[in-house]
Amino acid sequence: MHPAAEWDAANMTDRPHPVLVGIDGTASGLEAVALGGALAVLTGSPVVLGAVHSFEGESWPTPAMADRWLSEAGQRLGGFVPRTNVAIPSTSPSRGLNHLAAVEDARLIVLGSSRHGPIGRVLTGSTTRRVTHGAPCAVAVAPHGWAVRSGEVPLVFGAGVTGAPEARAALALAAELAASARAAVHAWSVVHVPPPAHPMFAATSYEGWRRRQRRDAERDARELIDAVAPATGVELTVVEGDPVETLAAASVDLDLLVIGSRRYGPIRRVLLGGVSTPLIDCAHCPLVVVPRGVHADPIEIAGVGAVTHA
Repeated sequence: MHPAAEWDAANMTDRPHPVLVGIDGTASGLEAVALGGALAVLTGSPVVLGAVHSFEGESWPTPAMADRWLSEAGQRLGGFVPRTNVAIPSTSPSRGLNHLAAVEDARLIVLGSSRHGPIGRVLTGSTTRRVTHGAPCAVAVAPHGWAVRSGEVPLVFGAGVTGAPEARAALALAAELAASARAAVHAWSVVHVPPPAHPMFAATSYEGWRRRQRRDAERDARELIDAVAPATGVELTVVEGDPVETLAAASVDLDLLVIGSRRYGPIRRVLLGGVSTPLIDCAHCPLVVVPRGVHADPIEIAGVGAVTHA
């Protein structure tokens, strides 16, 4: 990903929604810094570097450790976007980061993936998965080894589209980011087809059902594109197959993939579902999981201390 323009303060509102980057002292946290900086440029947002430490009297991680992590991450980010360092005590990193995202009214939470996996794959550790499941805003995860690409290479952003409301939010965000990055947008609608021996085909034609499903999926996807991103020239692919396998394979050639979270659960919360849960472990490019709402209202979370800005 290579942002098309420098960060522009004129794009910001009086109280901009920041990009929150979770820092944990690991190399994956520093990869999240690179992705968070790129997304901040594309959205015209400031960056909040957030680290969670233990309460007083507990051994690890200490406030001094969190401050050191934030200092290193700030040096890695540089000065091309406005940033704030924030340290917060909490009973767990995921609880602390989700609380911080709500307090800061974050636009995105950006995290690194697990170090235990091949280069170019998103493999979520326990903290990343817990933050993503229940986050108050969209969550972006950087794959292991991810780095900003050269500006000479054309970018392609992808979106998974269905007839569900969360697909609308995913496509809207993909189109918005692509417009800022001058990237192409490719949407996938994947039709899951049961095997011919499935009992449901005892009373209906298998081939006829397949044709109807593809027709309906393409109609829904094109209506969504026309409603959300009519002027972006979105390329649409409708295929039969497993949604996770199809989107994971497509992500090899993408610079960013945006999907919606599951349909059921509180609005404005990310809830990992049958596609997003496994896909977050096998995507080859940065993956963004979007809730049905855009921003969360501030919430109270037990087990979290006061936020300290640096």
